[in-house]
Amino acid sequence: MMMPTSDSHSTRPPRAYAVTALSVLILLWPVGFNSADESVRETVSGRTTPETVQDRQKLEFFESRIRPVLIQHCYKCHSNETAKSEGGLRVDSRDALLAGGDSGAAVVVGEAAGSLIIEALKHESLQMPPDERLNDAIIRDFEQWINDGLVDPRHGKVEAKTSSVDLDKGREFWSFRPVQRPPVPDLNSDSRAWSRTDIDAFVAAGHEKNGVKPGQDATPEELIRRLAFVLAGLPPTPDQIDTFVAAWNIDPEQAMEQTIDHMLASPRFGERWGRHWLDVARFAESSGGGRSLMYPHAWRYRDYVIRSFNDDKPFDQFVREQIAGDLLPASTDKQRDDQVTGSGYLIMGAINFEQQDKESLRMDVIDEQVHAVGRTFMGMTLGCARCHDHKFDPIPASDYYALAGIFRSTHTLTPGNVSGYVTTELRTGFDPAQLELWQQKEKKLKDSIAALDQQTNTRAKLRNGIALDSLQGVVVDDSAAEFQGEWQQSAIQPPFVGAGYHHSGHDRTGIQVRYSAMLPTEGRWAVRMAHNFSPSRSASVPVTVHHADGSTEVRINQQLAPNADGVFTKLGEYEFTANSPAVVVVDVSGASDGYVIADAVQFLPVDTVASVKSPGDDELRSKKSLTSAEEQADRETRLKSLRAELAAHMKLKPELPLAMCVEDESQPADWHLHLRGDPHRLGPVIPRGFLTVATPVNHCRQVETDKGAEGATLAAVAEIPSDQSGRLQLAEWLSSEDNPLTARVFVNRVWMHVMGEGLVRDPDNFGTTGQPPTHPELLDFLAHSFMHDDGWAPRKLIRRMCLSRTFRMSSVVETSRSADPGNMLLTRGFQRRIDAEMLRDSVLMISGQLDLTVTSGRTIGRLSTYDNGYVHDDHPVNARSVFVPFFRNAMLDLFFVFDIANPNTVTGRRTSGTLPAQSLYLMNSPFISQQSRLSAERFLQTVSVDDLREDQSLERLVDDAFRLTVARNATQEERSVLMEHLKHCGPDSVEAWSEVFHAIFGSTDFRFID
Repeated sequence: MMMPTSDSHSTRPPRAYAVTALSVLILLWPVGFNSADESVRETVSGRTTPETVQDRQKLEFFESRIRPVLIQHCYKCHSNETAKSEGGLRVDSRDALLAGGDSGAAVVVGEAAGSLIIEALKHESLQMPPDERLNDAIIRDFEQWINDGLVDPRHGKVEAKTSSVDLDKGREFWSFRPVQRPPVPDLNSDSRAWSRTDIDAFVAAGHEKNGVKPGQDATPEELIRRLAFVLAGLPPTPDQIDTFVAAWNIDPEQAMEQTIDHMLASPRFGERWGRHWLDVARFAESSGGGRSLMYPHAWRYRDYVIRSFNDDKPFDQFVREQIAGDLLPASTDKQRDDQVTGSGYLIMGAINFEQQDKESLRMDVIDEQVHAVGRTFMGMTLGCARCHDHKFDPIPASDYYALAGIFRSTHTLTPGNVSGYVTTELRTGFDPAQLELWQQKEKKLKDSIAALDQQTNTRAKLRNGIALDSLQGVVVDDSAAEFQGEWQQSAIQPPFVGAGYHHSGHDRTGIQVRYSAMLPTEGRWAVRMAHNFSPSRSASVPVTVHHADGSTEVRINQQLAPNADGVFTKLGEYEFTANSPAVVVVDVSGASDGYVIADAVQFLPVDTVASVKSPGDDELRSKKSLTSAEEQADRETRLKSLRAELAAHMKLKPELPLAMCVEDESQPADWHLHLRGDPHRLGPVIPRGFLTVATPVNHCRQVETDKGAEGATLAAVAEIPSDQSGRLQLAEWLSSEDNPLTARVFVNRVWMHVMGEGLVRDPDNFGTTGQPPTHPELLDFLAHSFMHDDGWAPRKLIRRMCLSRTFRMSSVVETSRSADPGNMLLTRGFQRRIDAEMLRDSVLMISGQLDLTVTSGRTIGRLSTYDNGYVHDDHPVNARSVFVPFFRNAMLDLFFVFDIANPNTVTGRRTSGTLPAQSLYLMNSPFISQQSRLSAERFLQTVSVDDLREDQSLERLVDDAFRLTVARNATQEERSVLMEHLKHCGPDSVEAWSEVFHAIFGSTDFRFID
């Protein structure tokens, strides 16, 4: 059973399931929605067919996630590079994988679980590669690749270029041409009468050229709803609707201008448009993967983005801050903090911090950064040039490594068994006076302890203690180590070095200690660690030594006496360089049961180990106390009390705000081209630089490639000072008015968010495999105006678009679709589905539960070190969706069902398909049911008993419910059915009205913007 449509809407696509009154009608939502109307909606909207976009995305996935792994780990034994492939298997083509080897086909397309190659990668029976098992994240990538159809350009299905990159021809492609301002077209009288802005002139010129006419304008009710969702992401209130319609009836132009300006000035604008940017920034609050590392400071980047849009920050400045905010000059601490926070963009991607091959991890992070910058700012798939010249676009592999050199010269990761990310302390956002008081007390306590230490010689000559100056080599005491998590100081059990030692507490989550030393000479050094021992200690403590050749984990048993003089345990001998710190990390989370002791770490040149004097023979062990036993005991009691007070005080330290960021490496340098993408096969050094095809020829020079001098190619080499990474120069290049891509890409994304579809339908692909712009002159006019007239101000650009007649066109199809089936000529507006955040926020707003007071900050309390696949339950559930904690391993069901952006990649345009799961969610979700009831309760609180008893008043209330939810009155048919339902169930029944709101929330009109 479906509601009939009214005559007033007869020209629009039929409603798949207009509002129903009874629960049984709600059950019919998925039937009507998925079987009939959605195909019409997709055709009418003119969206790119999913196959086209998905195939391109799958190809990019292969190039960035699969091919590099095959080259690095598999080609050596299973390709035409070898005289005979092991096991008869080759993996260097799709056909070879399907043919398989001695054990049969390596891959079953679409069935990763039944594919031998997955079994081999997991080392379940066969083992590939034989020397080490690849990490789970890589194996999941291969499973996705197989399940997605084994898209592989090495198969004849995808035509790829075989010739070298032709940069001259590439510069002729539309997206690489300089942005020039085209003249506004001359129009005939009808087109001039229709047009209101320069935008309309370009659109009308297309109408004239193709012999089509623009459709009718949207109604005022449709326009205010469209504006509210586009600019604020929230439905208009009934008061906003009434005010706008009244103003429209007097002066439509003034009504539009005043409403647009009011919405652009609202904080809701930044919350809505900031979310668009977070889609392309890969924003999430965890790293993803297995033990997904939490990003407890990521919210600062989110707030920075929202603040930037609300402040109308010029986009060129915004770009510079994303790439090199830490390097930009700042006149105030606030500006410095803002810019540094912006550079967190480069570390927002999905990263497998657990990866043990640290060089591969480093290059994977660099690849993610190059790929993200290419997609975000240039609309280009640069990652496809990691292993070879780009197959489709004029991007040589040397360009990829020119950019990779910039990011390799950027400090992104911190060392450790599980790597970390760089953070920086902010200079604002806390109370300096409070911090100063805390520091004064800290100093007073430490001075008191030091004075007592001096009096009793406890710092160097504590009972059974070993003086630091009595030890040879380089010694890092626990007092100089970096502790993370819960540790306790102690000096109870000898032997120990210095004044005491640390032991772990009960909470083992995220507990680490890091020792770091700059060794005076390079060469081979013996590494030893001091600890006392007892049966209560851990029998297996992981200690990782980071050295010149990588990192080595050693397990030590702290239940046994140390094997070097009863004080130190030997960790081995390793090579170290003089320019990088020698680092030793103890990870308590990986230790067996028992307390873990953290005392000193000693580095000894290997040629001096034999002559090292035993601490046990030191005269300190037999030295008499300089004071009486009573005085010593009293001082030690006072010391114990002061240390306890200091430990308690340290826990009260004001939390200094931290931001995720990057910084330049201490020794930035150009980097090698990787032969076939293998980080262990280095080709020639490539000077750091930019995308050559997007750089004027007079700014380029010849560089050598993997083909040697004969294969030299033109490259956009940057002028980078020796002590800089090149990020600052990259930021200036991206934000330059001479760059042909940045403004075009951003303007196109803005057009897509305002109008419903981009002038370039795939906003992330401005390359040869993407679609050309439907209105190239209009795109260039807007891009040029954005840079030169608007000063890169996003609000001016958005306002310009919203004031156009093009924006006002109705999405109703008035004539045969054959005249413009895909709406490529913009003869009508685009009908679009509201996204996940709009849907959730709208439901909360209508029910009166949306909390608009949450406008910044971390909306979650305690965070564990790792995201274990659950959403923490202590966040404000009724805040706007942009402020809801967003973890890669766990997100709200509604977000997942309604296609929120995938945070693992740059998402310029979300998937907007409709699935049965969406209708089922709206029908069965406890959240929707709860909000439907709350909406009914709130609605009935505004209604008098008399209104519920009179038919005329009840009809008005039905209209009020519709205006509250879908910004229009009910049709006569809808009104009739709902009146019957309400009379049957009781017009004052919360349950009856709850069903009304539940049905509206599931309706097409609620979920789509006309």
